[in-house]
Amino acid sequence: MKKYVASIAGAAVLSCAGFLGFGQVEQVLQNQGNDQVAHAASNQSTNETKETTTPAKPMGGLSTHVLDEVKGKPAPNVKVKVYRVNEEGKMKYLRTAMTDKEGRVGSLLSPKEMKEGTYEIHFFVGDYFEKQGTKGADEFLGEVPLRFKVTDSKQHYHVPIVAAPGGYSTYHGS
Repeated sequence: MKKYVASIAGAAVLSCAGFLGFGQVEQVLQNQGNDQVAHAASNQSTNETKETTTPAKPMGGLSTHVLDEVKGKPAPNVKVKVYRVNEEGKMKYLRTAMTDKEGRVGSLLSPKEMKEGTYEIHFFVGDYFEKQGTKGADEFLGEVPLRFKVTDSKQHYHVPIVAAPGGYSTYHGS
């Protein structure tokens, strides 16, 4: 049964990697107890098994990531502002940043700056799509505000969005 499950997982990874245009993909098996998990690792083709390690997650702080749904790629040079919202709903400006070439802002707030409470990130996706030449004729999205609560200031909060000129989605990332 385990071989059957591993084969299905491997085929799914290879199919997805081929669909995404990675060309030749090496299947790397990582032992996790008694189970094997298939991973797409590189464009090189070998039969070697490689170990993978996961970097330690930062403690506390806030990061974000903007993905361009039109291009299916990260969105670089998107202006992002973060605010803290008090109990009366008034916002206190904290910082402005630009996404890097991978569409990320790795440290929007440091662990020291992160407190329990309500925050709002504003993503200036309208400016980004205008520069890309993909802004909708109706200019539906401009500045996207995203309000969320921090209930554990020692936890790292990653708040990404996937955006297109006509809509966006978000999730509590890791």
